[in-house]
This record gives sequence, structure tokens and C-alpha cells, in this order.
Amino acid sequence: MRVRLLVSYHYHRGTDLAELVDSFGGDVDLFADSGAYSAATTGATIRVAEYAAWLRDWAPLWTVRAGLDVIGDHEATARNTEALRAAGADVMPVFHVGEPWSVLETLCAANRYVALGGMALHAVGASKQKPLMRWLVRCFRIAAEHGTRFHGFGMTSAQLVKNLPFYSVDSSSYTLGIRWGLAYLWNAHAFRMESVLFRNADEVRPHAELFRAHGLDPAAVVRPDFMRAGTPTFAEQRVAVGAAGARAYALMEHSLTARHRVTPPPLPRCDDTGTKVYLAVGGDSDRPLLLRLLDPVAEVTR
Repeated sequence: MRVRLLVSYHYHRGTDLAELVDSFGGDVDLFADSGAYSAATTGATIRVAEYAAWLRDWAPLWTVRAGLDVIGDHEATARNTEALRAAGADVMPVFHVGEPWSVLETLCAANRYVALGGMALHAVGASKQKPLMRWLVRCFRIAAEHGTRFHGFGMTSAQLVKNLPFYSVDSSSYTLGIRWGLAYLWNAHAFRMESVLFRNADEVRPHAELFRAHGLDPAAVVRPDFMRAGTPTFAEQRVAVGAAGARAYALMEHSLTARHRVTPPPLPRCDDTGTKVYLAVGGDSDRPLLLRLLDPVAEVTR
């Protein structure tokens, strides 16, 4: 089973990425991101030269390399993209919500694979999704004129990706269940992501089969002590819940690929049909969750 991971320079500048890939048996589709958004929220600075060096250090591992984008400043984003390419990193350019349409037209005319960013705050809630959908439709119309495919940063809202043929998207949402005390489960029949509070039998019972398909025992998750801090089973149950979330997005990819069948852009190593779903890896704590994707239940449910 191929595992798709997005790793950012902001979080993984010191990570041994070869060891990470080897831990998954080598069959990893690895997406490089600068982590500029995360860095900006913490006051950190990412330098073009340092990011370029990191991309070169791990060059044999990458399937995709994204540019160092600056949300709200398309000219700075363009300068960074050109500087990275001049340094030998053929990075994917990024276009953001609110930037001039002429910028996207220029990018699509010159590139067969472009990332769309700045969407995370617009993808939550129906009132925000409607204007975002209008924006995305216009993006796809421009891209269609040039045969350009899109990657959607943080774009795994089922209602949006269901109707838009992204070649790839990414999400870190598979980890949210651990924080909020719920399980993310992909419902392929309804084509939606179910978020179910465990320890609540009335919510768990209707989704019992989905819990089993995602590697969780519905009889266990309703117990009052399930994933309670301080209990002997807390660590293992935490991994199981996180792994179920990761598996949900892997299953989401399976549904999206069957629905859209987006042909890959004409680029080296981009050979899988889309829509592909990358799991954004925040740190080493994510690895045990993601390794569970290699469990037999993952192969059965795919």
C-alpha cells in the first residue's frame, strides 16, 4: 500500500526523511512543503536558501516540491519560486484566495501543476463554503484552458472535493479526533466524513460497521474509560483513534480517485491517478498512527 505524506521544512528540517520513508517499507509518495503558514503563525522565518538546501538534500525522495509562498503577497511568492528554481528546485507555484486572476492565468499557462492555498479559513461552514466554491470553480475553468492540475492545501472538505477534480489535496485533520474525543470515519456510501463522539453509545451504535472497518471496536469505544488519560490503555487507544482517522482519509482517497480519475500532470514521479490525499505529518508523534495504515484491516477496507 502506498502511503502519501506531506512533510514541511518548518517541522522536519531536522528529520531523517530516509529513515521515515524506510519505516513504511519505502513505498511513500512524499510531498515537500515549506510550512510557511505554520511558521508565520509562530513568528518563525523560513529563508529561501535554507529551504532550497533541504529540498536538495532529500531530492531523491520527493514526488512533489511546493514553493515558499507568502500569503497576501503574490509578488513575493513569485520571487521565492524563481529563486528556488534558480537554485535547482523545480517547485510547484502557489496561488492564494484573493490574489489577482491574472496571476493564476499566467501560472496555468506556464505550469501543468499548481497549488491553491489560503483556503483553510474559508472551508468551514456552509456560509463560507459557497463563496469559496465560486472561487474554486473559476480556478478550475482557468486551469481547464491549459490542461493544468491543482493541489489543494488543507482542502479535504468532502462537499468541496466531491465536486471538484483536484489532482491532489492534503490534510492534518486525521489527528483532530485525538484532541476532541471523537473518531473520523469515511462513509463511502454517503460520500462524507463522519465525526462520531466515542463514549456515546447513541452516536456510536449507528456507525458500528464503520468503526470496525477503520480498525476500532465499537464495544470498546463506548466504555467510560476509553482513551482516558492516566489509564493503562491510554497510549495504545490514542494511537488506534489516530490511526482510524488516517485510514479514513486513505479511504476518502479511494472514493475520490474512483469518482474523478484525474490524469497525472506530465511531471517525473507524478504517475498515480488522482485525486490523491496526502496526510500532513506534524511531527514524530504522528508516525505510530500512520504506521497503522499498513495493518491488514487497511488493505481489506480498500
